[in-house]
Amino acid sequence: MTVDTFVHCAPHEGDLHLIFSAYGLGPYFAMDRVRKDHDGWKTTGKPTRTIHFDGDEWALAYDYDTDNPLDPREHQDYHLQSVPEFRFYFVAKDELYDGEKADQSKRIRGGTMTVRPRWPGLTANGKKVKGIPNIGKPYIDVQIQASNIDHTLYHKLAIQVISAFDVNPKYLQEVHEMSNWQDIAVYTRLKRSESGPVYAADGPIARSHQLLEGDREGYRKHVEDHRKIPGYYVTTSVNDQRSHDLIKGHTLGKEIKHYYPIEPRDDPDDPLYHPKLEVAYQTSLTDETVYWEDTQDAVRELEETLLNTLDWAGLPVHGNDGDDHSGNGGVFVKDAYFTARDGHQRSRKLVACPLPEIKDAQEAAVMSLWGSALQSDRELIDLLLSDGGEISPTNASEKTGYSYRTIREIIDRCGSVLKHTYGKIEIASKHQRDLLLERVRATGAEFTNTVEHAVLTAAEAASDRRRSKWSETRREYNITVDSDPDDCRKLLKVSYQPEDEYEAREVIRSIKTAYLSTHNDRGGAHGVHAVLTLKDGTRKRYKSLEAKTIAPRSGSSRAKRYREAIESVTDREWELWSQGRSVT
Repeated sequence: MTVDTFVHCAPHEGDLHLIFSAYGLGPYFAMDRVRKDHDGWKTTGKPTRTIHFDGDEWALAYDYDTDNPLDPREHQDYHLQSVPEFRFYFVAKDELYDGEKADQSKRIRGGTMTVRPRWPGLTANGKKVKGIPNIGKPYIDVQIQASNIDHTLYHKLAIQVISAFDVNPKYLQEVHEMSNWQDIAVYTRLKRSESGPVYAADGPIARSHQLLEGDREGYRKHVEDHRKIPGYYVTTSVNDQRSHDLIKGHTLGKEIKHYYPIEPRDDPDDPLYHPKLEVAYQTSLTDETVYWEDTQDAVRELEETLLNTLDWAGLPVHGNDGDDHSGNGGVFVKDAYFTARDGHQRSRKLVACPLPEIKDAQEAAVMSLWGSALQSDRELIDLLLSDGGEISPTNASEKTGYSYRTIREIIDRCGSVLKHTYGKIEIASKHQRDLLLERVRATGAEFTNTVEHAVLTAAEAASDRRRSKWSETRREYNITVDSDPDDCRKLLKVSYQPEDEYEAREVIRSIKTAYLSTHNDRGGAHGVHAVLTLKDGTRKRYKSLEAKTIAPRSGSSRAKRYREAIESVTDREWELWSQGRSVT
């Protein structure tokens, strides 16, 4: 865990079901009175209100829908002939407000609240309704679907919006413990020229899918659409278990997405010219339910996934420095709801990218297995590689001619590569599938070359485990790595601003040490340049990360520190030092 002012991750979409049961259907009947008391449905239209909330003025509108298949409650207190749903529209009158009524606005910052009544034994057209929580008594379900609003404020927003129509706020004070989220998303906006490492073929989004997703396991989704522009829509989804594999302790299935607006703008000064990096909680991918009281924990996990994705792609996790946070001075681009600056100080878990280690382990498992695989093992693996359908142990027995018992023995023996869940057999990951395909197709010298390649790849993956020092240094100095600059082999853009040239040299030496500890190729730091800006605005460029030591200028703080250090050394220590002996 690191406590720091990481870049502000802006809230995007949210879909929350708030359950209120303290007053039964009381609030529902109160909302129905709004419908009945409003006389202007045919003349002035829907009831409207205005409120002030979270720094903005908001336009509201109220509507209802009686086209509902639910049967009225058979109870003496229920006097309605139907089961209407009530809907509250809300939109912030901010810089993107289109001036329309709340129910007709595009609601860039806003959304809807749909209120539905619930009670035990609920039926629709005479048939029992399934899938609706039964808490043993009547209640109302307030579904809030909104965007660009702090997720922790949804309950307060519900109180203000609904009570603005003269519904007593007491009805909405106590949130039932069953209240839960269906969707939560946070995002940052990245400079178009800097976001390539996120969606690259070897970037964190693509590699997460390749290494973490099984060959046929459950729900899988990875989309790459580069037709309009590189990185136009690139997304991958990971379930709750795979989420834990990425970052230990994480429990939520989620989607990681790099995308542009439907129609990207042509002006680099327009935020919609640049893409978003978003992480969203997905209920379809997890066994975990995120309850209202878990909101802050869920947001923390989503932010950690987003920050680590940035870090694994070689991008900074801190906001742009300086007063200009339009995006020109860093990798982030400000929009109406994303500041591009650091947020409040908070605790977030940052980890070294686990994908190289996962890749290393998977390749080692394939190498070990293939070296000792029996003929029956290879035949079953070959069947799984060639058969596009679902394979059960019984199907595998029929297609290979081996007994069911033998198939089960093969599965147990090849457990590092094969998975057997819900009566189906599959290759554990797409990456292992591709490795096995190489081996099945390789013969003679080709097989030897394939093995040698796998050994080299495993060695490279092992070296990746040492990247934590470089990752820490990148975070410490807020470094962006440009792997394809025009005038050098690699360009390190340092956002940290040293006090003076002397501190800058110390920074460059630290960067070079960390870089060489990881990038131990033949080139070393040759051709690797770094650029930074001093506090006074002076821009410095260091070729091949060279920062030669120079004497501190007279009167500088650095010179003062040197003088104090020299004066603190005793005569005896100087004598021992001059004789080449240790002072301790």
